[in-house]
Amino acid sequence: MSKAPPLHTLEGKTVVVTGASDGIGKAAVRAYAAAGASVVMIGRNEAKTAAAARSIMSELGGAAAGRAITWEIADLSRQQAVHDVADRLLARLPRIDVLANNAGAMFLDREVTPDGFERTFALNHLSYFTLTMRLLAPLVAASRPGAPARVVSVSSRAHRNAHPRLDDLQLEHHFGGWTQYANSKLYNVWFTRALARRLDPSRVVTHALHPGVVSTRFATNNGRMGRVLRGLMDVISVTPAQGADTLVWLSCAPEALERSGDYWVKRRRVAPSTTARDDGRAEQLWAITAQLTGLDADRLLRDAMAHAVA
Repeated sequence: MSKAPPLHTLEGKTVVVTGASDGIGKAAVRAYAAAGASVVMIGRNEAKTAAAARSIMSELGGAAAGRAITWEIADLSRQQAVHDVADRLLARLPRIDVLANNAGAMFLDREVTPDGFERTFALNHLSYFTLTMRLLAPLVAASRPGAPARVVSVSSRAHRNAHPRLDDLQLEHHFGGWTQYANSKLYNVWFTRALARRLDPSRVVTHALHPGVVSTRFATNNGRMGRVLRGLMDVISVTPAQGADTLVWLSCAPEALERSGDYWVKRRRVAPSTTARDDGRAEQLWAITAQLTGLDADRLLRDAMAHAVA
């Protein structure tokens, strides 16, 4: 396999990465830091996240001098935790150049969060929506002429297997863990397209991507069935670094500025599924999600643009 072209510099940029303590997220943090960025890792387990940060800094050694890798702890499946971490980030980051929405999981059995949301839906979709909307102001503030901020969301080719029901987003009837995971990855594409329609691309561009089938701990939280599934996936898996490549590349490549709202695979724009291109249903999902999260998304967009640096 040919070596990927080198990344453009991220020197002086601030990047926030969710799901950062393992797998794709950890590999992305290393690549961001190696490219010159200061990185904020968001992870669910403090010991694991701190250990990941320290191992990356130790590995990079002198190459990481003058760059910061810090972390915040949050269970992003819980809306209050998303708001709490957003508040902490807003208090210390006046500018965010890249938000990498990467946290995600699949739960084969139906679980409900303390908020009353099905867990896959809460983590894989609601957290992307809430965190992005809450951090719009520092994202817009980071933009400069010819250099908009970027929101990059990890979706999956699994979105092609989705069977969305807008009247039953949380699959209270006929739940299937794989179906809900595929649906959530479709919602990532719909969210990206709807967000792109609302943002000035000179200020913020947004994209979704398929990272490949990556050798991580994904699915192993589901007992024996999850371990069997993980074993099958590992037959065709790529490394976490390979899985993180398009995510990190979209965070700095000029090609990502040509237009906003696209879906990418291996650094290439790819048409998502026909269902993913149904912008009417994407708009319905946007409205329902805003209602479920209690966010006034339009006001957050207006406020972010009102505080934009001229």
